[in-house]
Amino acid sequence: MKHLWFERGAYASKKARHYIETEFFPEKITKIAVIRHAALGDQVIVRPFLIEARKFFPNAEITLVGVSNYTYGMPNDLVDKTLVMPGRDKRSQTSFRDKIDNIRQLGEQDIIFDLASTNRSHWMVALSKAKIKMGFPYKPYLCGTLFNMAVFRSDFQPEVECMLDMLKLLGHSPQHPLDFGYPDHRSIKDTQTPFVLYFNGASQLRKILSKEQMYAVLEQAIQENPNHTHVYLEGKNDFEKGDFFKELLEYPNFKIQACLPLEELIELTAKATLMVAPDTGVRNVAISTHTPTVGIFYATVPFRYTPLYERHTIVMNANGDIPSTEQITSAIKQSLQS
Repeated sequence: MKHLWFERGAYASKKARHYIETEFFPEKITKIAVIRHAALGDQVIVRPFLIEARKFFPNAEITLVGVSNYTYGMPNDLVDKTLVMPGRDKRSQTSFRDKIDNIRQLGEQDIIFDLASTNRSHWMVALSKAKIKMGFPYKPYLCGTLFNMAVFRSDFQPEVECMLDMLKLLGHSPQHPLDFGYPDHRSIKDTQTPFVLYFNGASQLRKILSKEQMYAVLEQAIQENPNHTHVYLEGKNDFEKGDFFKELLEYPNFKIQACLPLEELIELTAKATLMVAPDTGVRNVAISTHTPTVGIFYATVPFRYTPLYERHTIVMNANGDIPSTEQITSAIKQSLQS
């Protein structure tokens, strides 16, 4: 490997360039660490990076570094080791010394990929040894200080693609459509009894529709698309329960699904015709199974979590207003007809 595969859009220090040009061969890499501190949706979208990293570094031991308050959905099945750093939930019982000792458990690596870019992940990068320390920081001054290699990212580029840009920078060509290592909608879609899934939960209340608007969306979609069963997915939190929508059970093509374990949710999502949800982990689960989605955006940027190679519809307004019920149901109807 004698080339860094970029002219613009990335950074490599002189020391990193010298290493790549003289010593770097993917098959000789024996240890890599991938830092990912995030909730379910962000854990799901790191899966293609881990799968492609395994292909590119066939002899490497891969360590995934998570954080204790975000362990749900961690892709432990795709790595060799897992290291969990103490997070917000352990703040009161973790001393500074404990934090340093935890970081040192990582040991020396050939490459560290920081896919979190948080203060906690920056400390781990700074205090760990590695030939290449690579990230995608929003703050340019971290290039050359904390990271000796980096790719630049934008809110208009899907985040998973920015992660894969790190592997492209080193000479790897990832496959598309991406492989998430999950059941595949394209193979197991239920064509006999087609159904649409709806979810109206998120880690932040500002991301979700009011119960009244969600009720209106469900009722109109049920009426306009009678050949599909419409299933409201409950979440773990009280505000994600379906009690508010029980009156809709008078329609024969409406159901409420109690909160499912992650494995069952993934399987059900892969079989669905469509997922309708705001910017939330459940929508990313649908994306990871290649299930078409209607994403409702107004509180967060819409393009960072929307693949470019499959059918995913974004419902949004340019001024950031909440999309109307008619906008959402129109997108649902169009998606089901296409």
